[in-house]
Amino acid sequence: MSGGSNAVAERSAGSMKVSGETFTCERCEVTAGWIAGSEHSGLPHGWAKERRKVHCLACRRDLAAEAVLKKVPEGTPASELPKLKASARVEFELDRDADRPDGEIAKACSTSIAAVRKARQKFGA
Repeated sequence: MSGGSNAVAERSAGSMKVSGETFTCERCEVTAGWIAGSEHSGLPHGWAKERRKVHCLACRRDLAAEAVLKKVPEGTPASELPKLKASARVEFELDRDADRPDGEIAKACSTSIAAVRKARQKFGA
């Protein structure tokens, strides 16, 4: 299954049967979903469907970083690229949920709290 939802075939683990809706990330192929009978439906938190493609939150962060690299002027030193990618991930997170604490955003983006604070000042978040 790629990019859509599906009903999970019933599996038995002893006497337990599980079925529900699942989603697979187009990029990394991780699968997530909801247990049958839960109150949840639709995409898992942080996932998005854009142009018929479903992506998990981690891949959405990486795609934001890759989009920035496509705009980098030729001749930019290679040493600057990791900083630009980290900044793009932080900006993505600030756009997604600016109310999250700096430490949570830093951890999610594998960067420092200082970098998150700097991005907040730069982007006014």
